[in-house]
Order: sequence, then C-alpha cells, then structure tokens
Amino acid sequence: MWKKIALTTIAVVGIGVGTAYAESSLPTVYHVYMDGNQIGTVENKEKIETYVEEHVEDAEQKHEDWDLSLRENLTFEEQKVLSVKDEEPKVLKELDEEMSLAVDVVRLQVNGQAVAHLPSKEKAEEVIEKVKEQHVDTEVLEEQGAEQTEEVPVGESRVTEVRLSEAVTFDDQKVSPSQVHTVKQAVSKIKKGDGYAPSSTKGGRMVASLKTPQEPLLDVLVTERERKEKTIEHKVEIKKTDELYEGETKVKQKGAEGKKELLVERSFRNSKEEKEEILQEKVVKEPVTKVVLKGTKPAPSKGSGDFIWPAVGGTITSKQGERWGRYHKGIDIAGVSDKTIKASDNGKVIEAGMRKSFGNKVVIDHGNGYETIYAHMSSISVKEGQVIQRGEKIGVMGTTGRSTGIHLHFEIHKNGSLENPLSHVSQ
Repeated sequence: MWKKIALTTIAVVGIGVGTAYAESSLPTVYHVYMDGNQIGTVENKEKIETYVEEHVEDAEQKHEDWDLSLRENLTFEEQKVLSVKDEEPKVLKELDEEMSLAVDVVRLQVNGQAVAHLPSKEKAEEVIEKVKEQHVDTEVLEEQGAEQTEEVPVGESRVTEVRLSEAVTFDDQKVSPSQVHTVKQAVSKIKKGDGYAPSSTKGGRMVASLKTPQEPLLDVLVTERERKEKTIEHKVEIKKTDELYEGETKVKQKGAEGKKELLVERSFRNSKEEKEEILQEKVVKEPVTKVVLKGTKPAPSKGSGDFIWPAVGGTITSKQGERWGRYHKGIDIAGVSDKTIKASDNGKVIEAGMRKSFGNKVVIDHGNGYETIYAHMSSISVKEGQVIQRGEKIGVMGTTGRSTGIHLHFEIHKNGSLENPLSHVSQ
C-alpha cells in the first residue's frame, strides 16, 4: 500500500495573547510538504490524501501482484489562521508533476551483480527454475527436490545434481515501475548476459545503467550417472601339441565373453557434455579363455596310396577315354554346391598356377610313385613346395582354361604312366 502521510500539527494563530476570539473559532489550514519542500497550502487535507491514495490504487489495479507506494515523503503542517488562502489547484498540479511511485521488489543478483527486479520472491525463484528448464526437464527438476536413496539400476541413467555456475542471491529493493521485470524478461536477460551496473541516485531517484551484453550470466551444470553393462572380450590361448600335424588346429575349449558393470558419471554445461568419469567397475561374469591346439607334428609328405574323392559330392560328367576325337586323360566332376577341391592323398605340391588349356592347375607328388592333377580351378589355395594332407583344401572348382562349364578335371599318374581315376576313387 502507499506510503502513509506523516502529519505534523502545529497550532499557530496570528493574534496576541488575551484576544477576544477563542482559538477554536479560527479556521485551520494545512501546509503541504514534499520531501521537506513546501508545495502549497490547502484547507482540505483529506482531499489531498484521497487524491494520492487513488493515484496509487489506480496503478495497483493495473499490476495486481505489485506492492506500490509513494516514493516521495508527503507531510502536512496544521496551522490556525485568521484568513484562508487555499492553494489546492497549485498543490494538485505539483503532485501531478513531481509525485512518483515505487514498487517493492526482490532484486535478483548473480555474483553480486543486479540482473532483474521481480515483484515477489516467488517470481524470482520462478526465474531460476525457468533458467534450469532450458536444459533439464521439469520432471527431472521435481525429482531433485526428493531424496534419492536407491542406486541407479543397470541399463538406466539418472540426473543426480542440477546446479548453477554462479551464486544467486535475492534482496528487497524499491524501484520505479519501469524497472520491474516479468519472469520471461528476467530469463532472457540472464541468457543474453544483460545486467545492471551498480545503482546510483540522481535527483532523489534510483538510476541503473545496463551493462554491455556478454556471455550468459548463468550456466546450468548437470551431473548424470548411468549404470551399464560392458562386454569383456575373451582371450585366445594357443597351445602347441605334437598330436596334430603342422598346419592343423583344434579348439580344445570354447571361449565365452564376460560382463562387467560400470557406473559412469557425466558432467554437462548447458546441455553440452564436458567430462565423463568411471566411478565404479565391477566384473559380474568372468570371460572364458578360448584354448586352441596347434599341431607341431611334421606332416607326412608320402601318400598312403589310398585316394579319396577330390570334390564335395558331385557327379561324373566325363570319364577317361576317347572323347571328341581325342583321348580324355582323366575324369570330370561337376554339379556341386560346395566347390571346394581337396587333396586326394598326402603329398607335396610340385606345380601350382595357370597352365594354358588346364587353366588353374595343381599337381601333387605323393612320394610313392603317384601324382595327381587338378585342373580348371577358379582359384588355387596352395603353393609349390607345400606339404599337403589328405582331404586338405587346395583350391575352388571353376571353369578356367579350355572348359565348357564349372567342373574339376582330375587325373592320376603312377611312375609316369596314366591310371584310370575310377580305379582308385569313388563317391
């Protein structure tokens, strides 16, 4: 409400002692003072008081949540006079020209720097909440008010702290109505870095100059914790054994991945991550090492004389003998889904490469007088000088060289003489 008018009554008469007129019969006037300066004399003090009161009430109706008062100190001095000189129009004019209002506000300060004036503490606190809500959901902020005792479950994250980068304080002030801010305006000033320079007074009124805009006055600092599982890769251990041939491997123990739980803390400034730190690390499942046996026994380069079918299934599309006016030295195998070509017996590769009409060709010397030939492969998996085991992959079935389709041309020789492959192999 408006500032109460201080009344000072002084009984003053303009005649000497012993006059025939009783003091009570003299008219009364009131000298009106504003901040100690006389602005006139009136006969009806109540009319001036009502005029001021209505001025304040009109302003309060426009701003229902403001607590307004008259900034100037208005006082009356009562006096008994013989004749009345009423200066009411002059006083009302002076009031219109000089009278001003003040609003009781809460000043919001950041590190001691004035930022905004809010009509109540509740509005000032709302400003701070709105600043936080620019980077944190309202529901999360509400959770901050409740005590959190439960640990963060695996697979979930939780905001554990929301704070401001600078100290925020409130204090009570009186300012002119033009210096009162809405919540939205105050939030904008904080975001843009607008603040007031230290207040001063000029002509009895508070003056505040705006500072040059800069970086945001407040940063929102958020701490988040997440508990998550992470896979622990298993190790691979190689053990040598003379129970397997060189080049052969065997899995003795299958590997299994382990698991560990991590409690990770992340720090954000205005929604931008600044730091990540692992607070806890706990192994919940140990990994199992994969154990692989690697053969060290020298592979035999001498064949057994017992040949196996050199393909994975398939059918014979052409046998050994006369064909198209010339002698076909081996057999042709085709019609397979798995095109792997296998060594028919132990031996040593003595030839591996492109050979004109044969295309990609491999020759294996079995060390017992026998040699086998594999032709038309799309690719070769071995090299000359390599010792090969019976059934080991040596290439992929194809149609290189002089060929009418995907197939394997297979020959067997003994001591330089051609043998019929079907005398040695079958499906």
